[in-house]
Amino acid sequence: MARKEIVNGNEQNDKKLRTKDLIFAGSFGAIYIVLTLILVMVTGAIPVLYIISPVLVGAVCATVYELCVLKVHKFGAALILGILFGVATSAAYLPGMILAIIVALLAELVMAFGKYKSKKMFLLSYVVFNLTMVCPFTNLYFNRDVFIAMATEYNGPEYAAGVASFATGWLPLIQIGLAVLGAVIGLFIASKLIKKHFEKAGIV
Repeated sequence: MARKEIVNGNEQNDKKLRTKDLIFAGSFGAIYIVLTLILVMVTGAIPVLYIISPVLVGAVCATVYELCVLKVHKFGAALILGILFGVATSAAYLPGMILAIIVALLAELVMAFGKYKSKKMFLLSYVVFNLTMVCPFTNLYFNRDVFIAMATEYNGPEYAAGVASFATGWLPLIQIGLAVLGAVIGLFIASKLIKKHFEKAGIV
């Protein structure tokens, strides 16, 4: 009986984030943010590439995300990533930052549904998580004039006009679709690159 209580206690403790887990999540989070910002900065010079950035980031950053959640392997990794992402990309627009955190929490719930042992749930969680790429655009969706004014100030009227031409009522749905597509492409790549990490973690 005492042995069973000790085992149960160890399992409960193992579910809690430790210092090393926070370090791993923070490190991978930093890599994820840097890659995202580089991609957006490089492609952002062209309005159409800026608009489709959810698919580009999704395709490139999937491996980093999966390595992070597999390494930590418990509740909190995706949420930490989401908080860092929200602060880095949407700090100037609070609703966008809050939405990014909510999306990250949903990704955590997907993994929790699989008890952090299901490969399908780990993969599906990234499809959800990559919807965070839509969050920085919420200012464009709901404060179009303000967003375009800022784009004009920083990038010039021609660039702003190019972005404005895509800012239709369908843009949110289009970018959600692009985020899902990018995640699927990225997961195809990630599943090949880190197959051994899934096997090492005992995830099938």
